[in-house]
Amino acid sequence: MRKMFAVCALGCVASSVFAQSSVTVYGVVDINYQYLSSGKNSPLQGNNLQRLEDGHKYGGPGSRLGFRALEDLGDGLTAGAVLEMGIVADTGGLAQGGRGFGRQSFVNLSSPTWGEVRLGRQYALHDETMNLTEPFGNTTLLSPGAVNTFAVGVVPMFIDAPRIDNMAQYLTPPFAGFRLQAAVAAGEGLVDRYQGLKGTYSEGKLNVAASYEWSKARAATAGVSSAGDTVNKVLELGANYDFGPFKAFGGYQQGRSLTPGPSGIVTAPAATGGVGTQIASLTLPGLRGPATDLTAYTAGASVDFGLTSVGVNYTRTQYEDRSGADQRLRRVGALALYRFSKRTLVYGGVGVHNGDLKDYINEKRIVQLGLRHSF
Repeated sequence: MRKMFAVCALGCVASSVFAQSSVTVYGVVDINYQYLSSGKNSPLQGNNLQRLEDGHKYGGPGSRLGFRALEDLGDGLTAGAVLEMGIVADTGGLAQGGRGFGRQSFVNLSSPTWGEVRLGRQYALHDETMNLTEPFGNTTLLSPGAVNTFAVGVVPMFIDAPRIDNMAQYLTPPFAGFRLQAAVAAGEGLVDRYQGLKGTYSEGKLNVAASYEWSKARAATAGVSSAGDTVNKVLELGANYDFGPFKAFGGYQQGRSLTPGPSGIVTAPAATGGVGTQIASLTLPGLRGPATDLTAYTAGASVDFGLTSVGVNYTRTQYEDRSGADQRLRRVGALALYRFSKRTLVYGGVGVHNGDLKDYINEKRIVQLGLRHSF
């Protein structure tokens, strides 16, 4: 009888422990059809292109498979971890250069009193801020971070180096709608050291965020910066407000002292991606050298009709080199989205580019039709 009671007691204790821990499997599969009408001086030389792509190609969220672990340590303290891999759903390959968990990979400790600490590969602060700037949270062609294809490479309208390796981040507890974040990523002798600050305010119908990031150059870049210089300074503002009948969105980004450096603000230890290959290592048409400064704005609105949402936005970007020469690119876009359920939706939209650089990109006009399922 004593043995039976002991077994029951152990079982109760085990059940209690297991009840305080959980692992969630989640994912997104997003594939869309795209029709591109290119500029006459683009790599496609004025021809059209039809393609079936994973959602990450031109503004989408990117298909993924993730695992989220959570453990209740008592007294409000929780520990957790996130492992999230990017999937190129149209081919079944891995995104983020083939990394196993290239989207996110971090461990965290959180307290409602003391805030949260995260360690590992995480989203850059400007990428989080950008989510507030357009109607569909940077999951469609309306995203300011969507890249355009030039002969020299791909260039975004808003800088979007989405993730940083080896990041240590602290998030304060929310207080009166405010929350602050601070992040640093050591270069570990491979890349520039990254630092960032972000503040958010969310109360009722208003959401606002501001972030500022900068890097310390690990080594000199000829004609651009010296070792120890502050480079890749990125200021971003984002906000939206729910007026009831419609929602309004806006954003601003300023990039200064942009440089590829050993890697710039880019995921270590890769030598490509982020600011380095997107802007600062490329000489755009009409410029005398690589762009070292960027100024961009975006504004938009959305309206809901039951299960259907319609959104529009306008984005304008100016790229400038060290001599002061500048070139502009503008895009107006519209998109409609229909939700079959909380997990499944279809969407379709069009984007049209104008400005100095419109005839140099493959995506002068782009049509996007997609299907997305989340689980």
